[in-house]
Amino acid sequence: MKILLLITPSEDIVEKFRLSLKDEYIVLTAYSFEQGSDLIRPDQINLIAIDITISESDKIKSWFARHRNIQDIMWLGIVSSDISEEELGKYSSIFHEIICTPISRNRLKIAIKNIQERLDILSENKHLKLLSIAYTEKERDTESVIRLSPGPLEKAVPLFRTFTASLDLDKLIDLFLDAVTDVVGVSRISFLLYNKEDDVYRVKASRGIHPDISSRIYLTPDSGMILWLSTRGRILRRDKVEGDVVSKGILIRAFREMEVLQSVVGIPIMYEGKLLCILNLDRKITSEPYSSMELEKLFILSNYFGKAIQDIYKYNIICNQKEYTQKILERMGTGVITVNEKEEIIIFNPKAEEILKEKAADIKGRPVEVLPEPITRLIRETIRDKKAYNKHEVISEEDNLYVEVDTYGLYDISGLLIGGVILLEDISAREELSREKKKGENLQLLNELVGRMAHELRNPLVAVRTFTQLMKDRYSDPEFQDFFFSTVTGEVEKLNSLIEKLIAFAHPIEYKFDIVDLGEVLDNSLESILRAVKTSNIQLIKNYTPGIFKIRADNKQIYKAFSYILQNSFNAMQSGGTLTMNVESVLKDATIKISVKDTGRGIPPEDFKKVFDPFYTTPEKGIGLGLPLSQKIIEEHGGKVSVSSVFNHGTTLTILLPIAAQTEEEV
Repeated sequence: MKILLLITPSEDIVEKFRLSLKDEYIVLTAYSFEQGSDLIRPDQINLIAIDITISESDKIKSWFARHRNIQDIMWLGIVSSDISEEELGKYSSIFHEIICTPISRNRLKIAIKNIQERLDILSENKHLKLLSIAYTEKERDTESVIRLSPGPLEKAVPLFRTFTASLDLDKLIDLFLDAVTDVVGVSRISFLLYNKEDDVYRVKASRGIHPDISSRIYLTPDSGMILWLSTRGRILRRDKVEGDVVSKGILIRAFREMEVLQSVVGIPIMYEGKLLCILNLDRKITSEPYSSMELEKLFILSNYFGKAIQDIYKYNIICNQKEYTQKILERMGTGVITVNEKEEIIIFNPKAEEILKEKAADIKGRPVEVLPEPITRLIRETIRDKKAYNKHEVISEEDNLYVEVDTYGLYDISGLLIGGVILLEDISAREELSREKKKGENLQLLNELVGRMAHELRNPLVAVRTFTQLMKDRYSDPEFQDFFFSTVTGEVEKLNSLIEKLIAFAHPIEYKFDIVDLGEVLDNSLESILRAVKTSNIQLIKNYTPGIFKIRADNKQIYKAFSYILQNSFNAMQSGGTLTMNVESVLKDATIKISVKDTGRGIPPEDFKKVFDPFYTTPEKGIGLGLPLSQKIIEEHGGKVSVSSVFNHGTTLTILLPIAAQTEEEV
């Protein structure tokens, strides 16, 4: 990352620079020219931006003159929008680029881009000069001139391309060291790379150093060489020492470590302010010293190389994450399918293959239509309608599909839908178990039905058989004839009623709907029950009047339904009690509410959930087909039946039916 020095007293300008350039530059700030002078480091700073409103024009030019000769630094001027053309012309001759306040992010990026293009051109020019100019070194007997051949230039250019094209770290390092060795003509070279696991810098590759030596060399973060290069970020030279710096402890340690590495130059390769690796160079084969131009170019080249290494690290992290995710998907017990915004299948894991009996190779990249229709419909609703499903069961006998489905959309950082995910849980085993359980329950119910039916049929048949056996001896007895006729007829009616209930309960009922008077239906049902009931100590309370409420119903079937309900209430009050019948309208639901309340013994708590069970029996009513059949008829009329009961205090049955029409005011 490059470094930009911004000299301005404006916090607003500082904030604009930092937000606009946070991905490209480290922005150092100075609020005066004096602070700016202290922060200028020619070998670190790439760009200096100056706010000319900070001082008078003459003072700016004077300060600028002192620092203008610094090489490889570009200058950006920040001027007021109302500056005169004359003044603007003067500053244009000083700065490489001018930007006016107020500063916008877009204009700032354009100005920086223009400056960067100039820097790149200067860098290329400098690179060409490094590889083509003649070096003049110390003369021994006579002045000698040594020139670099054009060969190194041809090797350096493809090297730059390699940095962005290769993702093989070992191969990349070998190419880099070979290129540097050829271009510079160095006798020994080594490359130290930071090992995060061991927290040390180890020799990753070398040339001219015996493998037994290089394999044993490593530097810890607190070693002299690492400390100096990390804090300074500059090239460390052992062949060119000025002043008494050698006496400094860290530098002495660093030089000793360089002796072990057989190097005279250590070039730090930084990334985001951290020391990533070190390029170590021994003396040239020709024994010539390194020129500043050579080392500068190597420093730039090495840091490009450091960025390439970091890119490889990031690429490897992505690959590892992808592989890790792929292994998770492969081992998941849930089927996973992902689709993009075009509804094309992207991921189809092995469990999805197993559940849907399709191969990923045949499915991936194809539209969702290739999946079973129920799955396709859920995916489309997730993508098109942004609808999510949770624990949604999909059962298709045709596709032999028994799955539990979860779906959700995938969104990018801006909230835009980019696809969807569907999770499939195989519930075929659960469904098979449920079917087996239901089959067993049905068999148990059948056995129970047969047993109870045998009991219900036996009682009337015993009476009929007894009287037929006596008929031969007492046929001429008039009293016997009357008793025989009434008893046998009654028992046969019981058998017929039971069989009718069974047929109605087991088979679909054919309805003939018409508009009927609910009050008349209730009166007729009550009258039929009163004719058959044996007890007379039951008090009736009727809170309704015929002719008020009309319902759309099959008169015969709805009559049966209320007859069964009333019969149930009378059976519960064989010792007497009060039967209350209420009818009222519920306007908000457009329904009629009918309640039938008795004061019988009530329903025991343990039997409350069984009242609509066709096989629920009591001593009073025998096999319990009446209430279940009533419930069936009423529900097929668009109504509902509910029950409430307090044990030993009575039971209330509540029926709701849709209103067809009203002829008088509501009561």
